[in-house]
Amino acid sequence: MMPNLLTLNFAAATLALGLLLPNLARADCAFDQTICEARCSIKHFDSNAARLGCESRCAAERAACSTEAGAKKALEMGKDAWDDTGDFVEGFTGDTPDDDKPPVEEAH
Repeated sequence: MMPNLLTLNFAAATLALGLLLPNLARADCAFDQTICEARCSIKHFDSNAARLGCESRCAAERAACSTEAGAKKALEMGKDAWDDTGDFVEGFTGDTPDDDKPPVEEAH
């Protein structure tokens, strides 16, 4: 089976773009999946089954990447919430300056 010329051109352009961008720009999960699928199209242009298997691996890698990104975001949010809770408790239980305290009456 001969691949579509437009598909090969798109795959080649996508692959070239991926190689030219710095590593930080490629950290995006969706972009990584696009690059992976482009590589699959190029490597397995003559076998539809092999290309689909390769693209399935790309989808699994995308799922792992998205899960990791979500876990990192949840961890950051959890740390922020914990810090806010600590600040609240400190404010609630902390001492106030003596001149702000009401006078204490002694019990007789």
